[in-house]
Amino acid sequence: MNKQHYAIFSCKGLGDGLISLILAHNLVQEGHEATLFHPFLQELQGWFPHIPIRPLAEATEDYDHFFFFYEKLPPLEPLLRAYEKKFKEKICVLNPIATTNTDYPYWENGQFDGHIPFVDNLYYFCKRTLSLSAPTKKNGICIPTHLIKNKYPNRVIIHPTSSRNGKNWSPKKYISLAKKLEKVGFTPAWILTPQEQALWPVHAETFSSLSDLASYIYESGVMIGNDSGIGHLASCLGLRTLTICRNADSARFWRPAWTQGYVLTPPKWLPNLKGLRYRDKYWQTTISVRNVLKTFHRMVMEDRAFLR
Repeated sequence: MNKQHYAIFSCKGLGDGLISLILAHNLVQEGHEATLFHPFLQELQGWFPHIPIRPLAEATEDYDHFFFFYEKLPPLEPLLRAYEKKFKEKICVLNPIATTNTDYPYWENGQFDGHIPFVDNLYYFCKRTLSLSAPTKKNGICIPTHLIKNKYPNRVIIHPTSSRNGKNWSPKKYISLAKKLEKVGFTPAWILTPQEQALWPVHAETFSSLSDLASYIYESGVMIGNDSGIGHLASCLGLRTLTICRNADSARFWRPAWTQGYVLTPPKWLPNLKGLRYRDKYWQTTISVRNVLKTFHRMVMEDRAFLR
């Protein structure tokens, strides 16, 4: 086998980067070299010692092959267009979308299945399309040896925000949920950016780096949050996750999927007809604090039964 060097360009999200590392890790396992380009994931370089992670600004042309995860945003799309002109025969573009509509650009390269998570889709891409000899869903993360998994089993990571407000469960319900968790002996740990903290009447944890955040999550018990990169990070680190989503189709594809977890979505009877969009407008009201709490307790009991 001839050793090849691959450049992998990820979409900008935290979850996108962690999932893209599945492809990089599989190629490295096969005996190749792979470098991931991502806006900020190099903060976790120490957790991925065998995969160089570089910012987009350091992208060069000295690779045998290029994988691009399609994102119609700068700076990734302009970079893709430039590389397509120079190295068309060396490029494979994967559109991280679950559809059978071939009108979407580059869909045919990955042909991802919306009935299974993106993590599983990349595994099957490595197995079926790339024909790798020992494909895996792992992304090669290496936990620092000084950390203790589940050191604080009653600490519940709560990440109540995401990339878009429309994806977020009600702040009032999150706060109510946290109070109920405290009453039964759990310790809610709020994860918010400094800008978000000004908008939330809660005490949020602060971290000097993404690596410090990952360490904190790894030693916690479970995680509750919206569809967001923190959920993927928690799942990647082995935590059970409870993800609250506004859309069942999106949840099937984008759910955290390294570790088994739960997803709560609005009921199917809530319509989302064009021009009305009842699900988009009212989905938060259909997922109650009681239901989240009930699902959380089921998840925790399953987790502790497994660990015994």
